[in-house]
Amino acid sequence: RWLCDAGCPPASRSASHSQRESLSSFPLSSRTAARASDDPTHMAGKDPKALREHFQGLLSAKKAGDLPIEREPLFINANTIPLDGFKFLAEKHIRACPVINDDLKIIGTLDLRDSCGFICQLFVEAQQKEGKKGSFVSQGTRQKIALEDMNVTGVAQKRQFTTFPPDTSLLEVALALATGSHIVGILGGPESQGCLSRVVTQGILLKFVAPELENLKIPVKAVMTSPAVSLKWNDPALKGFELMATKGISSIAIVEETGQIIHNMSASDVRLYFGVDGSEGDKDLTQEMEDYLAKKSAGNAKSKARAPISVCKEGDDLHNVVTKLVKTGYHRVWVVKDKKPVGVLSLTDVFKKLVTNEKDDNCCIL
Repeated sequence: RWLCDAGCPPASRSASHSQRESLSSFPLSSRTAARASDDPTHMAGKDPKALREHFQGLLSAKKAGDLPIEREPLFINANTIPLDGFKFLAEKHIRACPVINDDLKIIGTLDLRDSCGFICQLFVEAQQKEGKKGSFVSQGTRQKIALEDMNVTGVAQKRQFTTFPPDTSLLEVALALATGSHIVGILGGPESQGCLSRVVTQGILLKFVAPELENLKIPVKAVMTSPAVSLKWNDPALKGFELMATKGISSIAIVEETGQIIHNMSASDVRLYFGVDGSEGDKDLTQEMEDYLAKKSAGNAKSKARAPISVCKEGDDLHNVVTKLVKTGYHRVWVVKDKKPVGVLSLTDVFKKLVTNEKDDNCCIL
């Protein structure tokens, strides 16, 4: 099969049960009586940097093999054409997937972020065939996917798929997820699965470590990315996908006349273009953003899915917002002031600020 759900052997399935049981044992500091001087809450006032060191220490004490297997690994065959590859991601509601060749070797990652530029190219090509002029907002600042490419190999090789042995510390896994990768792999599986036992997403790891954040008193402002990237409600949908492609970002705040946020546009909205879950794809990217994204809202209402946008404030407690991310499955929360977006808090932001050592003037815990 070109697109496949790889099966796990019985041993892997039984192992996943014990790994799920180990989940409850992670919050060590909340389950043991620690001295007040070691309490991260007490450390906050004396040395904010110690909060991050405390969190890094907790990650170092756990191994990649401790993570639960939430689903069997999914793969895209390297011979798959780009259009089918991106449709597969959209239909499975996943952000990225390892690409495997005929020798069962993983050659890279197909990421939904790359589909934004791809559908813009498809749209412009269709417009030109009709004698209409079509061009990108920022030609040359994005990585083009040649429409004549026969398979996803080229684009997948541009995004390395990082793998770790089961005995690797969770700190190393978190570092990889904080520096550009949406997914990583844990080895220990059969050769038919590229030797993977599981694929770990940012969301899976965040869910695993979320209980520890309760002890780290950090405001959202210390972790968020600002300023927010936004477009007006009446901008064409094409402009949104172009902007994500050229800037290499995954989401845009859509605002009304006064600057208040009314919609969230993300790379996942390519599903509207491809058409998934039995819906017909909408190829007209000249529509105003409001009208195009309204189709997503209508679809969510029918399926009783989660709301299309989530917001918080700069002073909100990070743990409470992370809890919201875990419960809803969101990848980001928009940070607002007077209902206007001033920043965004993403899964990448959480890991980047808590596990990396790079300096950031916007981060008050450094």
